[in-house]
Amino acid sequence: MTLRGEFPVLARKIRQLAAAWRALEVSVVEDRPGGERPAVSDRLAEVVTDGTAELQPALRAVRGRPEADALHTTALALLRTQRRLDDEFRCHHAANELARAVQGRGPEWLGWARSIRSGVDGCVDSLRSTENTMLRCWRETAELALRFGIEEGGEGRR
Repeated sequence: MTLRGEFPVLARKIRQLAAAWRALEVSVVEDRPGGERPAVSDRLAEVVTDGTAELQPALRAVRGRPEADALHTTALALLRTQRRLDDEFRCHHAANELARAVQGRGPEWLGWARSIRSGVDGCVDSLRSTENTMLRCWRETAELALRFGIEEGGEGRR
């Protein structure tokens, strides 16, 4: 496939990732049980809200042409999303913190924690698929560079 063919696929995958992230945000923020809340629930609400904001530049970038800046902006958003998922949800410390926070708070809070874990899994699946597409875009970009004469020590043909 060509870069022109892969880029719309990347755009679709980014939108799917943003939708998965939005679903996680709904679980964390809007589906949070009422009453006294553990501190972790407020921290996770901030994490997902910030994550939504970090995806916005990539969503804008893939609306345009397949250019280096768009690929870089998108790659950066994917990297930040990966780090956010790993650091704030998937690592041992974060998983234990969530489990401890809902322990003994009743079935609503246990369901909330399960919903978060499910949302994170959906984001991870979507992120992996998007990263695979991103790699294909970079491969196509490198092939274009080689095809049009970018050689070691030279500027290439235009």
